[in-house]
Amino acid sequence: MFDQNQVKPWIDSLQEIFRNSRSNYNNLLQMEKDFQQIGTFLEDYANLRYALDASVIVAVTDTSGKIMYANKKFCELSKYDMEEIIGQNHKILNSGYHEKSFFRRMWQTINKGEIWEGEVKNKAKDGSFYWVKTTIVPLKDQDGKPVMHIAIRTDISEGKLAQEKLVEALQNDFTHVVNSMNNLIFKVAKDPDGNFVYILNEGKLAYRLGLENEKMRNKKPDEVYPIEIANMLKSKYEHAFLGQPITYNYAYKERQLLTYLSPIYRDGKVVEIIGCTNDITELHQVQEEVEFMAFHDILTSLPNRRKFCDDLHHLMRHSNEKIAVFFLDLDRFKQINDSLGHTVGDQLIQAVAKKLKKSIRSDAEIYRLAGDEFIIIYPEMISTEMASKYAAEILTIFEQPIHLDRNEIITTCSLGISFYPEHGEDSDSLLKKADIAMYAAKLKGRNHFCIYEQEMNQANEEALLIENHLRKAIDNKELELYFQPKLELNTRKINGMEALLRWKSPMFGNIPPDKFIPIAEDTGLIIKIDNWVLEMACVQNKEWNQSCFSSPLRVAVNISPLHFRLPNFHKVVEEVLEKTGLDPHLLELEITENSFIDNIDECIECLEKLRKMGVGVAIDDFGKGYSSLNYLRKFPIHSLKIDRSFIHEVSKNREDIAIVKAITFLAHELNLKVVAEGIETKEVIDILEDIGCDEIQGYYISRPLPKQEFETIYRTFIR
Repeated sequence: MFDQNQVKPWIDSLQEIFRNSRSNYNNLLQMEKDFQQIGTFLEDYANLRYALDASVIVAVTDTSGKIMYANKKFCELSKYDMEEIIGQNHKILNSGYHEKSFFRRMWQTINKGEIWEGEVKNKAKDGSFYWVKTTIVPLKDQDGKPVMHIAIRTDISEGKLAQEKLVEALQNDFTHVVNSMNNLIFKVAKDPDGNFVYILNEGKLAYRLGLENEKMRNKKPDEVYPIEIANMLKSKYEHAFLGQPITYNYAYKERQLLTYLSPIYRDGKVVEIIGCTNDITELHQVQEEVEFMAFHDILTSLPNRRKFCDDLHHLMRHSNEKIAVFFLDLDRFKQINDSLGHTVGDQLIQAVAKKLKKSIRSDAEIYRLAGDEFIIIYPEMISTEMASKYAAEILTIFEQPIHLDRNEIITTCSLGISFYPEHGEDSDSLLKKADIAMYAAKLKGRNHFCIYEQEMNQANEEALLIENHLRKAIDNKELELYFQPKLELNTRKINGMEALLRWKSPMFGNIPPDKFIPIAEDTGLIIKIDNWVLEMACVQNKEWNQSCFSSPLRVAVNISPLHFRLPNFHKVVEEVLEKTGLDPHLLELEITENSFIDNIDECIECLEKLRKMGVGVAIDDFGKGYSSLNYLRKFPIHSLKIDRSFIHEVSKNREDIAIVKAITFLAHELNLKVVAEGIETKEVIDILEDIGCDEIQGYYISRPLPKQEFETIYRTFIR
């Protein structure tokens, strides 16, 4: 077969030569040449056609898809005779494998006059399937509009069959692996009506929940789950089909489930979503316990300081009335505690908490701040006179003795009161001024209450004097580092130390850190001081690791939360390490939970950069402050230091043991190391070893020591 349009010019030329041959002999010579060219053309065409028929499948269709021509190779592969195929639409070969969008995009391409290439699975006359690699070339008229299409195909069935067998083998292996897993793997697609249906449900968790594949196949969420859960799931699936990875958790059949959804794309479109569900019931229970501890005092079950700050902040945002903050401190509590013991002291705190809860107004809320300190919030306080009335009523609570086992205890309290917005517009300001007023009440002889007044600030004069001398302490070389060893609990060997700051002032003598560190943080001096401590600790550790230690030890340095409110703290650490030459892996930074409250994103970014440098990060005083489980998941930290308040009574208090167990379990689940500080007895060490604690430090092992004494005790431990 050849195109008449290609041959016609030669025929017309031939006829013209015959007409003019009699008058011009030269035309006969030209005619002979033309005959030779026509013969050559026809011979070339025949050879080309033979080559095509022998090697590839060729078909010609019109613009509607009707087959106008097909070669023998086409008929052999499709198993249709030539008479059966000519005039038929190409849909006769449709295998049903490809989606409609596949052919729609193909027609869009060739109708624009562009060449289309792709792999197509066709169905032969006998029902068998075969694969062809296809190139479709549009033939265009003088205006550039396609008038027919030539499809050239090659048979790739053998390779595709091998590929399908490989995929099937991989799928069988995948199914075996999935069924061996403890979680639930599922896939969700859309049926023709656009409803979500399950097309895969495998894994051991599927069977434990009664959601195995046989029961779930082609079921809609509404047919499986209660309506509330089904609606929630459909909402999550909708977002996933928009191309968004989704994470969510929910309760089902008394289990807490955590699910991750990922979209599956085909030809640039989400066609399915795959999900992985894990049973996090135990972790959730631990999380609830720790979250309760984060907002409540374990001894009294009262809300704690963090809850106080949250509640007060909420009240200030939603109330137009005056709010009163009462700061209550028991009188002579230290003497009672020291003379009768901590157990009686704890019982007294519990008894006072019960008395207060029974006596305060129903709309008021009571909190335990710390030790023997309580806070009460009175919303909608009309006047100072009403506040004075309520304060007097609280004082009368303590007129009757408190009976604890064989002990009859008579105690009183001192009260300080501040008002919002008169004395401050945030929780810290109000608490501070209520605290100042409480100390003023103690100066009156205890068992009194005072409302904050500006004149009470005179008590802060000492703090100002300390601040002035603190500014010169570094230059005057009044600061010194002490080091407290850390022990690996399993081996009882020193595996690190904590650098602790000491200040010996010529005017005040030895000033305890808990007195000057808060002043340094309030004034911003802590930045300069921490930088000095960081550099000196690195210098000392570099020296020790070169000359004293048998194996490298890590030094821990406490860092103030203020550093994370400034940009590029990681640069400061990087410069110190470069200057001192200390290996980054031999430095650990201890930060408190409060470092995260105001600037979580910036803190995460900074800690991530420190982690990449190789510097370790530990959470100090865990359980005392912020205690959010969220940052344990998000933050690149490697260890938790349990607050000493939980460790101190762990040998006597079952509640403290439970707390330490919960924290240790949670930390290990998150691949974090657990460090216990404040160790004072061997009994506590034995309990911590049973719990599974990793490291310990405290006075039972060694108090903080200056350089020479630390070297001595190190040599003692390595003998």
